[in-house]
Amino acid sequence: MAADVRSENVRECARRVAIGCGGGRLAQPGSLLSGAFTLEGLLRCRGCGASLHPARMLGRRAYREPCGCRLTAVDADDLEQLVLEAVAAPAPGLVAGAAPEELGRIFRRLLVAVRVGGCAQDLSIVWRL
Repeated sequence: MAADVRSENVRECARRVAIGCGGGRLAQPGSLLSGAFTLEGLLRCRGCGASLHPARMLGRRAYREPCGCRLTAVDADDLEQLVLEAVAAPAPGLVAGAAPEELGRIFRRLLVAVRVGGCAQDLSIVWRL
């Protein structure tokens, strides 16, 4: 089952739940000190299906694809935050206070793939059922 997070209603609902998640602190991939790429192995190009790979671009974490569908890398912080918000919407307790390494394991248990289009906001999530 794929959830298209381009819908403003889906994103706003996820954001509200993530912000008010019962007093627990929501993990923030954007503040990673370890440099972990929490979506490694899950990201696919929406156009051709190729895997996106972790990279460092101008000192920032990013995901890039070798297929050539995208001219620039996708910012890892933005992409990981969007996926975190989508996961937190139905189950905020799963990610509250999780360390980056834990988030990667949680994402791989819950998700089959994350398909990325032209930018971080152009994504859909395939959940395990």
